Amino acid sequence: MTPATSAIAACCAGLYGHPIVELIAGQSLHPGGLATTRRLLGEARLAPWARLLDAGCGLGASARLAAIEFELRVDACDVSASALSRAATLAESAGAGIDFRTASVLELPYPRGAFAAVLSECVLSTTSRTDGLAELRRVTEDGGVLLLSDVTATETVAIPEPLASVLCLTGAWRPGELDEVLGSAGYRMERGWDETDGVSSLIDRLEARIGLLGAVARDTGEFERLGDFGAGLDQIGDRAHVDGMFRAIRQMLREGRIGYRAVVARAL
Repeated sequence: MTPATSAIAACCAGLYGHPIVELIAGQSLHPGGLATTRRLLGEARLAPWARLLDAGCGLGASARLAAIEFELRVDACDVSASALSRAATLAESAGAGIDFRTASVLELPYPRGAFAAVLSECVLSTTSRTDGLAELRRVTEDGGVLLLSDVTATETVAIPEPLASVLCLTGAWRPGELDEVLGSAGYRMERGWDETDGVSSLIDRLEARIGLLGAVARDTGEFERLGDFGAGLDQIGDRAHVDGMFRAIRQMLREGRIGYRAVVARAL
């Protein structure tokens, strides 16, 4: 993994377990939220009790959905220990039996072919795509499915942290890139569709919360606890700055410079 991708992964790990970020972005920390997850799982047509890995599970919202609504046997992992601690608490409260482990998508602690399906939402844009896809394929059984969604961008998006990481924009795929690399990773593309409306929905949710919570976090000293990330997050207390950021993102969405792609691929 390059220094740049290492920095992106560290940023996400530092953010996603923090309560301020959960309050701003919610428990489903990717564009499209659980609506996109539900469609991916529905397209997979997995039998009850099939084994699924949620790789990069964050606060575990998708893992809980898979376990409760789709009756799957779910394992979940993430690099953020604080996010996993919160995810385990939420899963226990919901009565979802999920095995959580601290792990990177680049080094999964599972044997070859362990899962009928692997779910990865807004994860590969934060790390090495090639190595991440290879590791996901290693733990997927032959004939199993990869359920993947991630952000695309036509150019480097100049949105400051931490908002860029919450929106998965820091290392976004270029349009068409995801579909192109699946074959070399040992998958056959089965279905793909546009989920860009999910980015708009997340933007609406973020904008409704971020200014007020930014002011609260600044006044209570929460930014200091986030270290370097707090320096960027501190800007969200500035209403004019926040409005300008969201206007820029909405303009990029209208122009097709930002998108969100979901795919179902079969392991060969």
